[in-house]
Amino acid sequence: ARIRPHFLFNTLNTGAALVHQRPGETERLLLDLADLFRAALAGPREIPLAEELALARRYLEIESLRFGDRLRVDWRLPEALPRVNVPALSIQPLVENAIRHGVEPSSSGGDVHIEAGQTTDAAWIVIRNSLPTSPVRPTTGHQVGLNSVRARVQAMTEGRGSVETRVAEGHYLALVTIPLGT
Repeated sequence: ARIRPHFLFNTLNTGAALVHQRPGETERLLLDLADLFRAALAGPREIPLAEELALARRYLEIESLRFGDRLRVDWRLPEALPRVNVPALSIQPLVENAIRHGVEPSSSGGDVHIEAGQTTDAAWIVIRNSLPTSPVRPTTGHQVGLNSVRARVQAMTEGRGSVETRVAEGHYLALVTIPLGT
């Protein structure tokens, strides 16, 4: 797992800016950051999907303090999440990419949608983000996070799981599929 230095410095700067005005939010920010680092430092492992989504939620709470109304998040999760393990910090980098490439470059911000469900033979997680409306310098990044998530999902599922990405209807979409019984 890799935590971008920019994210760390932005989080610490956000905390420093809020510490006197909103100490409760600052405390939550630091606790969320500690949870993310704890997960990153634990090394490669598999965790329940519910735990991975909780880490992604903590990440989004941190970024919500930084972006404010510019970041709009929509969670669409079933009451009972699929009972499947995923590689630790496999959803969070996809959410980070959604913010970095969809929300951050747009002056009006953007939307991030996280949805999960299952079919008879697989669990799926979709991270979808709006694309910037104004022209920005096109970048695909280095795809280190995406390639790492893809490799870890395939290794954990012995090649039966997948991470697919595409642009559809003005949104960027990342779909993670994990076979049930993995």
